[in-house]
Amino acid sequence: MNDELLQRLAKKRNLIDQMEIPSTAGNSVPLNYHSPSAEVKAWLTAKGFSQRTGQSLGVLNAAQLFSLNNEELCRVCPLEGESVYMQILGQKSLLEDVHKVSELEMVREK
Repeated sequence: MNDELLQRLAKKRNLIDQMEIPSTAGNSVPLNYHSPSAEVKAWLTAKGFSQRTGQSLGVLNAAQLFSLNNEELCRVCPLEGESVYMQILGQKSLLEDVHKVSELEMVREK
């Protein structure tokens, strides 16, 4: 029984090792609060969102996109709204980290 369990676990481990998980880390399109709608659309496309989501939200500039909450995004994009919201949270967090680093550099220079 233990041998059978070990064999099953080994098979699952091999399957997991063989899986390809697409990464969006390499396709980073910069997006900040001053980004125009064209950059928003490019960012959404780079993140792998559908053409429909890109068209729906790509008319907004980044400040407008960042101001939307989860509920509003889900109303506009029922299938991908929550995923877009999570990506926005990540992007906003990244921008805050960059801002903190630049503030630290300014303090250090003084």
